[in-house]
Amino acid sequence: MRVRKVFQLALPFCWLSVSVLWGLDSLPTTQGPLTMKLVYPANGLGSGTKQKVWVGWHIERDHGWHTYWKHPGDVGIPPQVKWDLPAGCEAGEIVFPPPKHVSMAGISAQGHHGETLFLIPFYFSDIPEDQHEIHLTGRFSWMACSRICMPSTTKLSLTIPVVREPLPDPYLAEKFKRFWQKQPQDLPVSWDFQAFAMGRFINLRFPRSLSKNTNRMEFFGKDRIVLSNQTPKARNTGDRLEWLFQQSPWKKSSPDTLAGLLAIGEGDDIAYYRLKVPVLPAQ
Repeated sequence: MRVRKVFQLALPFCWLSVSVLWGLDSLPTTQGPLTMKLVYPANGLGSGTKQKVWVGWHIERDHGWHTYWKHPGDVGIPPQVKWDLPAGCEAGEIVFPPPKHVSMAGISAQGHHGETLFLIPFYFSDIPEDQHEIHLTGRFSWMACSRICMPSTTKLSLTIPVVREPLPDPYLAEKFKRFWQKQPQDLPVSWDFQAFAMGRFINLRFPRSLSKNTNRMEFFGKDRIVLSNQTPKARNTGDRLEWLFQQSPWKKSSPDTLAGLLAIGEGDDIAYYRLKVPVLPAQ
């Protein structure tokens, strides 16, 4: 555990104040092309009952390497963790950042590259006042790919002190805030998306006006309903656009719903929307 603290330097004619950074992190570990650690955006936890806190899993990847999203697409395995936690503590599911299109041996999939933060919720039924600290230990596993793939695993541990008044870390708090700002929004009902089954394909239809203010719209599918290794065939039908997706041979059954994320925009201006529409008979 490392705690970033505040320092004041007394100089002959002035005081130099350095910003307070109280966040906690585990010792970084490097496994092949990945360096990772756990982070917590405060100096500790307060005592009390029924608390929920968020811990970050921070990953930096070497250039050219990627890991996979929760729904990786045609290839890949998503990151996972098995926790060893104290009594009265439970962990929720990993919350993933929105994905990018990544490539392994020419096959397009859905994942992450560069630096990313994953968030994990922890639920505490009771933290007594006389408890000094809490230990969170997890066995993390993932598959990192470039020209080759490297499945790996490591153990990360974070110790969080129990304190009377937790102090937030502005730097880590801002990182967590940016994470939530990039999480997908509900798709506006007024956008009127429709999906139709057409043999081995699914036809997704939506208003043409959505593409007027951007040069880029992308779809990231869930549950391997459609292939990730494809560029959908696009067609303009007047006031509507159509995307034709080939269905995945790995789907579990004939799809009755098309679900995924819709990304609109480029760079820092990308907005993500949760898309879930029934697949209707062809019209």
